[in-house]
Amino acid sequence: MKKRGMKKRDHFINGNWVQPGKDRYIDSIDPAQGVSWTRIAQGSDEDVDLAVSAAQRAFVDGPWPRMSREQRANCLISLADVLEHRWPELVESEIRDNGKRITEVNAQFAGLHTWYRYFAEQLLKLEPEPLDNQIPGIRNTAHFIPYGVVGVITPWNSPLMILVWKIAPALAAGNTVVIKPSEHASSSTLEFARLSQDSTLPQGVLNVITGYGHEAGESLVRHPLIRKVTFTGSENGGRKVATAAASGVIPTTLELGGKSPQIVFGDADIDNALNGIISGIFLSNGQTCVAGSRLIVEDSVYPQVVSKIVERANRLKAGDPLKLETEIAPLANQAHLQKVLEMIDEAKVQGATCVCGGQQQYPEECPNGFYVQPTVFTGVTTDMNLWHEEVFGPVLAITRFSHEEEAVRLANDSNYGLAAGIWSNDVDRAERLAEQIHAGTVYINHYRSVDPGSPIGGFKLSGYGRELGPNAVKDFMQVKSVWVGCAPCTDPFPVV
Repeated sequence: MKKRGMKKRDHFINGNWVQPGKDRYIDSIDPAQGVSWTRIAQGSDEDVDLAVSAAQRAFVDGPWPRMSREQRANCLISLADVLEHRWPELVESEIRDNGKRITEVNAQFAGLHTWYRYFAEQLLKLEPEPLDNQIPGIRNTAHFIPYGVVGVITPWNSPLMILVWKIAPALAAGNTVVIKPSEHASSSTLEFARLSQDSTLPQGVLNVITGYGHEAGESLVRHPLIRKVTFTGSENGGRKVATAAASGVIPTTLELGGKSPQIVFGDADIDNALNGIISGIFLSNGQTCVAGSRLIVEDSVYPQVVSKIVERANRLKAGDPLKLETEIAPLANQAHLQKVLEMIDEAKVQGATCVCGGQQQYPEECPNGFYVQPTVFTGVTTDMNLWHEEVFGPVLAITRFSHEEEAVRLANDSNYGLAAGIWSNDVDRAERLAEQIHAGTVYINHYRSVDPGSPIGGFKLSGYGRELGPNAVKDFMQVKSVWVGCAPCTDPFPVV
């Protein structure tokens, strides 16, 4: 149901708000209430071309390519200054779009400015690098050159947090960007674009096109002026992006799904492990690629761990995500709710034992919202879909192991490889296992940490390429090898 006079949100192109060329809009549904609360522009090929062309002009003809590293770093710092003081203006739009709890959003947004500052500092450290060569009288240097216009496609679960991982290093590298957020959660990105107008970032450097992936998203990836694409989303979406980008020989970075294992040994600090397990699967409602959705517990502590997880999960209170006391928020949209409920029902049919939750729930203050109970399954075997398929919801699959080799085998029994957790007081053993586990990030005795200096990315179907880390800025640049002759060239055809 639509509200009369509901706000329409247009594209952000070249520093201006631009109505969609076909005058089409998409309703954004508040997942806590189940009703439309705003409308976003439904982008077309025409709209994408306007945005990419604006970004290309800014990259070629505007002040951006003529800035020194110090000037470009100051633009990022200016954007950070705006965010540091005005981030509360962004909070409600993200919650109304995707239902994330206000405590989580506040924590993310209060620190957004630090990421831009970090990559401004990294930019100032970037220098041409001398290269070794064995040719006498020749000096060889690697120079790092921005790609140009970067297409940035973000998901609905943490739009602005994941956006900063992409555009802060991309802008530091000297690129311009066109952002296509998820159609389920575009509002906070548009509000961020509004705040960017009060920074010193030149017009056209940052642009936002909204709409569906199969329209605006595909058009962006296939645009002939796009030089690199960075995508976070589902495995299926990643395949489509990679296919479209390959047609134009466009490099991509893909951060896709996960089915991350957490291994609990009998010698672990169980209370500490429980905090990490609960955080890994029920924080953000399991709607995170690194959700610790497969729990592998040693026999000696299996009953204790299961009992404590169930007791903690049953205490979690669902409610309005805009209230600080809420512990369980809604899933992000109705289609996703149905998918999660279907996977829960399928696990029951396949023989897993549901020891907690397993149903849709209807909080008194949000009876029409997209809520599901925190759910725990035991007796999960490796032939069940719940073991292999990403739920992206608050659903934990538990199995047990009796020896170290079995734990590693179970952890690696997945087509994904994004993250993993190991809980043990024997750190030497944990570090040895970390080498054997097929995942881009392995946490030992904690879970879900993230830092701009540490790379994020996956093995196998979890994607390729890395975000963040020591090479994050260079990942948005091309290498140019420059040779300088320090001695006269020899005449190749001397007169005899």
